[in-house]
Amino acid sequence: MKTFFCSFKPGLLMLCFGFVLVSTMTTFQACSPAFDQAGLDNVTNLGSKLTDLMAKATEPYGKHEVAVNALRTELGLAAEHAASQKRNKEIAEAWMALKNELATPFFDRWKEKGLLNIEVIKESVGQVGKSIDAIKKAELAKRK
Repeated sequence: MKTFFCSFKPGLLMLCFGFVLVSTMTTFQACSPAFDQAGLDNVTNLGSKLTDLMAKATEPYGKHEVAVNALRTELGLAAEHAASQKRNKEIAEAWMALKNELATPFFDRWKEKGLLNIEVIKESVGQVGKSIDAIKKAELAKRK
């Protein structure tokens, strides 16, 4: 008894297989997010600004309040930009986590205490650095 696939001629079978393969590959590319230069610029620029400003938390908060507020605004805009991109949910969530779970609590604590201990700063800068690196890696992994 012949199976369904054995009834096809080898050329027709290969043609069908090729069609399925090509359509699958083009569908996968359409599902992946497109490269976003603005997103990459945001993570590159804000990453260094954020860690540099956090390192200054050994100084009084009032001395850096204007810079903190400006950076909070920039973080919010970067998170909004990431959320506005198609098929970019994971990166948008990473930006929101960076903003809401790492940067904002750090700056709020700095404001409350006036200045922070170097060990707290090092730990926070390390966590922010890892988050920035993950976002940057995800941005670079997008197809160009």
